[in-house]
Amino acid sequence: MRRLIVNPGTESAWEIPLPNGTVNLGRVEGNQCVIAHPSISSHHCEISSTDFGVTIKDLGSSNGTYIDGKPVAEAALLPGQMLQLGEVRLQLDQPTAPVITARITSNAVCKFHPHNSARHLCPKCHGHFCEMCVNSRFAGGKNKYFCRACAAECAPLTPVSAAEDEVEKTFGSQILDAFMYPFKGDGLILIAVGTVFFLILDGTRSIAKYGLIYGWVAMGFLTVLGTGYLMAYLRRILNASALGEEEMPEWPEISDYSNDIVSPFRQLMVTILVCFAPAIGLTIYAAGSSSTDTAWLGWATPALMVLGCVYFPMAFMAVAMFDSVVALNPLLIIPSIAKVLKEYLLTVVMLSFILLLRWLLNGHLKTLLPVPLLPTILLSLIQLYLMIVEMRILGLLYRNKKYELGWFT
Repeated sequence: MRRLIVNPGTESAWEIPLPNGTVNLGRVEGNQCVIAHPSISSHHCEISSTDFGVTIKDLGSSNGTYIDGKPVAEAALLPGQMLQLGEVRLQLDQPTAPVITARITSNAVCKFHPHNSARHLCPKCHGHFCEMCVNSRFAGGKNKYFCRACAAECAPLTPVSAAEDEVEKTFGSQILDAFMYPFKGDGLILIAVGTVFFLILDGTRSIAKYGLIYGWVAMGFLTVLGTGYLMAYLRRILNASALGEEEMPEWPEISDYSNDIVSPFRQLMVTILVCFAPAIGLTIYAAGSSSTDTAWLGWATPALMVLGCVYFPMAFMAVAMFDSVVALNPLLIIPSIAKVLKEYLLTVVMLSFILLLRWLLNGHLKTLLPVPLLPTILLSLIQLYLMIVEMRILGLLYRNKKYELGWFT
């Protein structure tokens, strides 16, 4: 049974049982629960308890009803939250559901985000949720997770590959381990299959452009298909890494072309546009400007490009985690960078190194390996591998700093 702890953490603490139903709380006799304190009104509030949670309704009290320091007229009260009536503090407690340890399988996905693996199971409504779909609260010296629908404490779901006694590693060492991530499990097979798939798409797109107008339409369709599918997979890797999975996820299935292909493609294009719009706009201005005083453009444009490159990783990660371009809002991205500045700068440095490596390979591999088709195949293989590593690093950044970022708490 649920209970309210009055004066929690003190020697004078006592509890109020909360069976299902409605309980009136006040200072005078006639209420089902009486707290004889002068700061509490005669009929202060109404507490309703059901199988789905607890709600508090203020009854026009003089000194107000507060949840975690915020005044409320009527609101849900979650386990671990602090309720304050006048000067009296109370905390909702309820018996913890038995801890259920399960292994994530290929069909254990979030109820609301099917691209994300489930990490929490609600024992009451039996819903599977990712970390974005549960409420996180610090209680009893540790973080606990509660179902948003029924307020029950969720049980953790353990990934198949998670070690029972995982040793904590520093973020820097995890970044280095990210270069081994594509080799875990079926990673090499997935990279090989993906390389063949994208080579076929690239070859088909090259042939299609010679078919005049229909060829250009076909080329556009194949470009969206290839880019959108690749982004859907990279986003899946980022989300899986952020949620603690240690092996690469399977390639995504295409059940809805609009949601599975067009949406990731559109999100990528909008992210690039937002991040590099100032530099692009300044370049266009410089090209059309007739003014002779444009010396400042020589340093302003590269500076904006650098800022775009710094902004892009956090922006890409936010769009992938929220599954929405609304997350590109600078009011979210800039404070997020500031909160995890040290780790983020390390991430940007590593991603810059990977981009430089990709650029060098793209420019010199054909010269080093003058064998027909071999440089193209090898370059595609290496580029896909490096993109997977990039997504792994971004996922690890969120995984290590999710509480500092506070995106879903």
